[in-house]
Amino acid sequence: MSNYTGSVPDTARKTDWRTRAACQDVDPGIFFSALSEETAKAVCRSCPVVEQCLQFALDEDIQFGVYGGLNEDERRSLRRQAVRRQLTTEELTERSRYARQPKEPRTLAWLFEINTIAAFGDHLTWTGPNKAKFQGRTYTPKQVAFLVGRGRPATGILRSTCGTPECVRPEHIADTAERHRMTPEVDAA
Repeated sequence: MSNYTGSVPDTARKTDWRTRAACQDVDPGIFFSALSEETAKAVCRSCPVVEQCLQFALDEDIQFGVYGGLNEDERRSLRRQAVRRQLTTEELTERSRYARQPKEPRTLAWLFEINTIAAFGDHLTWTGPNKAKFQGRTYTPKQVAFLVGRGRPATGILRSTCGTPECVRPEHIADTAERHRMTPEVDAA
């Protein structure tokens, strides 16, 4: 006698880190094409589970595509470093963060574009590293935004003028000189 009940087995994947991945609604083809590798990596840089994704790719020895923000050659290199240097999990995570950074930004505007996402209202949030390197110089996210928006280096300290400290929309940032110009002068009469 058969135990078949006629019901369909539950084939839904259990909830795990993949349900929070930034790539959920992105064409998977970009993760397997050399032509769109930078686009795929930009998606990964904004992903809240990028470390889990990379660990999955390393554990499963995935040979193709961008996983965890790294392509197959970068993952292979990271795996070799981990073995040779007997890296701790923390050291491996730090090296993967470094490897995930864009290699050679084409322009400062490009660097800004791939490292920002729209936030609530009309704000932009920086998703890249805390310090961005471009043509041998290191910039903070606000410095990148200011240079892109104004075309000149900032004078003094950069601050958000919109009330949202993490906002990097160029129109929402002012340097010391601009803030002094915005402050109404009080008559000494």
